[in-house]
Amino acid sequence: MNKETYFENIKTYKLLANKSLGQNFLINSSFAEKFVDLLELEDSDNVLEIGAGLGSLSYFLIEHNSHSTLIDVDERMLSYLQSQFGNKNNVEIKRENILKFDLTSYSKIIGNLPYYITSGIIEHILTNAVNAKKIVLMCQKEVYPKLLKDNISPLSLLLNYVCDISSPINVGRNNFTPVPHVDSVVFTLTPNENIKKPENKKLLKLMQQLFLHRRKTILNCLQTITKDKTAAEKVLNELNVSTVLRPEQLPIDFYIELFNFIKF
Repeated sequence: MNKETYFENIKTYKLLANKSLGQNFLINSSFAEKFVDLLELEDSDNVLEIGAGLGSLSYFLIEHNSHSTLIDVDERMLSYLQSQFGNKNNVEIKRENILKFDLTSYSKIIGNLPYYITSGIIEHILTNAVNAKKIVLMCQKEVYPKLLKDNISPLSLLLNYVCDISSPINVGRNNFTPVPHVDSVVFTLTPNENIKKPENKKLLKLMQQLFLHRRKTILNCLQTITKDKTAAEKVLNELNVSTVLRPEQLPIDFYIELFNFIKF
């Protein structure tokens, strides 16, 4: 089926969209092709598509000789994908929850992320996709700034420690069906060697615990872990960090040192 016909067909399936799963189907074939091109696919790549839906991105993935695994939680989507791509030797279609799915074997990852679990999916990728070379994600426009270095949070700290993040490509809401209430962006993550570190999951957990009360000082936040103010003061003194700073005023290097110091 040519791409014009394929994407016209997607428009007719808009009533299949499940609001509770945050489903909005990309109907602009030019955008879809461009996003897949950002993966820079090679024949040897093992590719994962998160939330494949009606196959807007899958259509262009299967044109490559690399192996692609398409996952979704919606049986209706999986049936559709099976009918379209099930006869392809380089495609595997699975019903899987991305938050419980093993990412270690994938070199490239792509996905249009549902808003309600966007942060959770990105966290899972950053702490599990240890062999990923390129990650291309689409999400609601308001999410992207929260991932940048100047918007300090546990997620942004970890992301910028293990990856480089590209500038966003804007995708207007009218490129989807049903039309969502907000625009989207696509961006690329290029992992560095830090993504392979096995302690990243625990490091993220430590930062999340310290950021629970982010308006408090780092001393008070650390005290929730040490259960002893004197012990918390001693740790910060050893690390040469002011006790009156707040968690968002401290760089990733501090949290790595802290993690190693207290053996969290």
